[in-house]
Amino acid sequence: MHSALVSAQSSAFDRLANGAFKEAAEFHAALDSTSEETFILFAQYAYTGSYSVLKIDSNPVAKTNKVLRNSPELVWPESELIMEDPAPEPEAEREDMWGFSSRTKKEKKRKKSIELGASDPCRYDKAALWGDFTKACSIAVDPASPRPGAVSYDGNVLLSHARLYVFADCYGIPRLADMSMHHLSQELLKLNVTPEVATNIIELLRYAYEEPSPESLRNHLALYAACKASELWMNPRFRELVATHGDLGLAMLEVMIKGRATS
Repeated sequence: MHSALVSAQSSAFDRLANGAFKEAAEFHAALDSTSEETFILFAQYAYTGSYSVLKIDSNPVAKTNKVLRNSPELVWPESELIMEDPAPEPEAEREDMWGFSSRTKKEKKRKKSIELGASDPCRYDKAALWGDFTKACSIAVDPASPRPGAVSYDGNVLLSHARLYVFADCYGIPRLADMSMHHLSQELLKLNVTPEVATNIIELLRYAYEEPSPESLRNHLALYAACKASELWMNPRFRELVATHGDLGLAMLEVMIKGRATS
């Protein structure tokens, strides 16, 4: 890349290109912590004022169907469950193995429809949280005409935008940070969280909470995860991630509690 163009992106790059560093003297700087894809997207932004990620459909229908068949635990439940009461017992009162008595009513079998979370006293207002997330996604970005960019990281464009955001935040490029956050938010807003898509979201959360990331990104993703908690919780990898990274679980819980308190 042209050194003048690099130095114009931020004061950090200006010091790197023109300061008293060996990189300036050697006309070479190695960004070891930056992936090739992120660097390509940064270069595209520097030269064109915008960037784009080439999407590759790595999840064809056949593969999705195969995942659903072989992983029944990832199949999403219906919004309502039909539950049957057990058959009534003839005795009106009995003692269990611990010596406590329990009463049963003589009644016919009946079916009842239970809406998930409807009887939970700790339920939160998902609609209000989603409204908060939508507002948080409203970032003004100057329009530009992007050219073809890098191929998305393992087919996961969410990671592509997140990695670029972390890069822009690290090197002090606010416009690129806003742009990458905007693109990430727009991708999240339009997602239908199927089991296959949930895998990409979990990898995004894992990246944000296992790699050095700004709090702004983590808070944004915690809000999104709280909005989609019921869908994501069906995936065992998400439960494992929450168990491993308590700060993610605490952030989601804080969002849910605030959402319930204001609903």
